[in-house]
Amino acid sequence: MKDYSHGMKNKMQMLIYLIASPNILLLDEPLTSFDVVVAEEMKELLKKMKKDRILIFSTHIMELALDLCDEIVVLNKGELLEIKRDELTDKELKNKIINVLKGEEDA
Repeated sequence: MKDYSHGMKNKMQMLIYLIASPNILLLDEPLTSFDVVVAEEMKELLKKMKKDRILIFSTHIMELALDLCDEIVVLNKGELLEIKRDELTDKELKNKIINVLKGEEDA
């Protein structure tokens, strides 16, 4: 495996998660290094996995968080800021988060 590309190593890691089937899965930037097709396949896989597992992941990709997450927190200046569940369907959520990170609005 040492000669595999970063993307191939990430694919292997996701396959291991599937085989191990842990109840809680902690992922850091789970779709980084995947091409568009594989990223979409992995996103669908994560959607299926979250039905009977707890998935916790970090991402800089807002659309991924909005597509996959039931709850979102934003790390801002060392503090976790909760985004309320009823705000997840708010069309202005992305702009609100960006404004909070810029320091232009309180959470």
